[in-house]
Amino acid sequence: MQRYLMNFDTRRMETRQTECLVIGSGVAGLTAACQLARHGHHVLLVVRDTLQDSNTSKAQGGIAAALGMDDNPELHLADTLVAGAGLSNESVSRMVVTEGPQDIRWLAENGAEFDHNADGTLSLGREGCHSRNRIVHSHGDATGAEVARALNAMAAREKNIRTLEGCYVVDLLVHQGRCYGVTALWHGRKICLRAKHTVLATGGLGRLFQHTTNPEGATGSGMAMAARAGAELTDMEFVQFHPTALALKGCPNFLISEAVRGAGAYLLNSEGKRFMPERHPLAELAPRDVVARCIFQEMTRAETSHIWLDARHIEKVTEKFPMIAATCRDYGVDIEKDLIPIAPAAHYMMGGVHTDIWGRTNIEALYACGETACTGLQGANRLASNSLLEGLVFGRRVATIIGKTRLPQAEAGLFWREESLAAEKHAGVLADREAGQQILSRYLGITREAQEMSVGEEKLSQLSASYEGTSADTPAELDLRSALLCGALIFHGAQRRRESRGAHYRSDYPDKDEFLRQHFGDRRKVYDEAERFGEENIAAAVTLGMV
Repeated sequence: MQRYLMNFDTRRMETRQTECLVIGSGVAGLTAACQLARHGHHVLLVVRDTLQDSNTSKAQGGIAAALGMDDNPELHLADTLVAGAGLSNESVSRMVVTEGPQDIRWLAENGAEFDHNADGTLSLGREGCHSRNRIVHSHGDATGAEVARALNAMAAREKNIRTLEGCYVVDLLVHQGRCYGVTALWHGRKICLRAKHTVLATGGLGRLFQHTTNPEGATGSGMAMAARAGAELTDMEFVQFHPTALALKGCPNFLISEAVRGAGAYLLNSEGKRFMPERHPLAELAPRDVVARCIFQEMTRAETSHIWLDARHIEKVTEKFPMIAATCRDYGVDIEKDLIPIAPAAHYMMGGVHTDIWGRTNIEALYACGETACTGLQGANRLASNSLLEGLVFGRRVATIIGKTRLPQAEAGLFWREESLAAEKHAGVLADREAGQQILSRYLGITREAQEMSVGEEKLSQLSASYEGTSADTPAELDLRSALLCGALIFHGAQRRRESRGAHYRSDYPDKDEFLRQHFGDRRKVYDEAERFGEENIAAAVTLGMV
């Protein structure tokens, strides 16, 4: 693995110094920045485009939290563990669902406007795999945009927050297990950003796939730079495909929120018949991995590029989902009268940079939160609307632990240098990125199989080979390099997890716990932590006498 992606020498670079460096402007990054600033810490908030460009601003459904009179955190916990298919960390999950309501109240107290009923209580929606109405939403289906607006307004009011927009972070600067900041490209020039504490909140990697609900910058850059620096990554095989993305030629992959199904919409196959009631007791509100897989099977059976979502019978559907209705109308679909063509699309990464319950990584002074991180909450399949909740909770907790952490003084004169990379120009970067997307979509999609994955892994390796040992000096090539590394990590995890669990479905190992059954027979008492980190840890558990 190539350690650095560009030639640089920190002694000759423009350098900026800060106490806390926060990379990313989604819910997790903005929450961490605002909480740090309010407790007197100086923050440099760095974003690759603008503050408004993030997955958070695109989120429609809402934030899950036990705020209803008939709800409580234990019920929310139970639903989270079911959706996570046995791999969610129970203590982390309990912490998130217990602390989450206070963070939503904090958002509301600081300007976020959520929908309310006529009696003044919060209007709570229902989504897949939730046993209660607990989805807090805003303007019907524009929750993410409202959360982003409120957090951006908070950040703008904080004198302790400086913002650097249009800054592409390239690599982490690590010495003897401690992070001291990053290298970056800003307006075409190389700069060094030094910090006592560095927070990765760079989002997901949906753009590794041809069809995705994610914005352009979701190429896994934070995960890739962490991996190059020696951070531990885990659960990379678990990529969630959202069941219902708008599927029209010439239309971007616009998400049709799960809340539409929560309000009563049906999935119809190419013959116009419902199929989910016979596939799962929760029908259209089954866990996302189940719904996406059933849709994919129906599309494969009928050899079609989409199926249908029927929301015509929902009372006041346009009023309930104004953004979805307007977008569909722009592309000739009236959701009150027409069936909506939909297909699954890459949506969310459950894996990522491994952290503890405070967002700390195995590298000192490096933290991760949001979709970049793997905290243990999401398990093998994220419960709907738990992502904004996780970002709020862990953004705050990262800020809290930074405030309690005392680091030794940095070494005087510490510098980093990489000047051995070939300055080779690659003319086909965009074509190679499309080729990488085709490989991952073809071999790491909703259904996977060992021989097929081996073919895809080899193709991706060949694509990566021409870039090894060369310097990347443009955002386009940096995005490609991040995508190639993250793709390789997904292949590695998907090959080694020889079972089907949550979003990871193996046609050659269709059963849950297949790996354990084949290798250990009845000796399947393996600690949860050993199991969730895959085959290597299971083997280690055997060696240590844990099974």
